[in-house]
Amino acid sequence: MGFPVLRRRHVLNQITAAILLAGCGLNPSPPPLEPAHGADAAYKLAVGDRLRIAVFGHPKHTGEFQIDSAGNINFPLLGEVQAAGFTVAQVRQKLTKALNENYIVNPKLSVEVLTYRPFFIMGEVASAGQYQYKPGLTVRQAIAKAGGFTQRAARQEVILRRPTDQGMEVYTANLDSKIRPGDTIEVQRRLF
Repeated sequence: MGFPVLRRRHVLNQITAAILLAGCGLNPSPPPLEPAHGADAAYKLAVGDRLRIAVFGHPKHTGEFQIDSAGNINFPLLGEVQAAGFTVAQVRQKLTKALNENYIVNPKLSVEVLTYRPFFIMGEVASAGQYQYKPGLTVRQAIAKAGGFTQRAARQEVILRRPTDQGMEVYTANLDSKIRPGDTIEVQRRLF
C-alpha cells in the first residue's frame, strides 16, 4: 500500500522538476542589479527632466527649463542648448562657457534638477502606472507608491528595465535596490 503513494510522489516530483527545468531554459533570469554608487552625480539628463538654472547677478537669465522632446532647453541669449545625455555638471560647464564667450564675463551658474522624468511599475501591484521619481527611491518604496503587492506577487525580486546609452538593459533587483528616472519595474507573479 505504501509503494503506490511513494511512486505517485516520485512521479509528481519528476514532473515538477521537468517543468521547472524547461522554464529555466526558455526564460533565463537577467543579471542582478549592481548597487549604484554615486549614481546621482553620474545621472544623465533626459527628455522630461525639469531644471532650475540660476545665473548669479542676472535674474533675467534665471529660471526653470524643461528638456524638450529634442533633448534641448531654450536658454535666454543662447537659444536651444542640448541637455539630454549630459550630467548636471556638464550642462553647467557648457552654459558657463557659452555665456562667457559671448555675453557675460566670468558667469557663475548653478544647475539643479527640479523634477525628474517618471518611473513606471507594472505587474502584480495594486495600481500599475507612471509615478514621479524622487532621488534615493528604492524598489520597495516604488511598490508602496503603487499601492503594494497583490496577493499573487513574487515579493523577493523584481525585473528592472533601465534605458541606457547602449539601449535597454534588464536586471533582477531586490526590494532595497535603488531605481533611476525612466526605469520600469515589473513585479512578477509567484509560481506557487
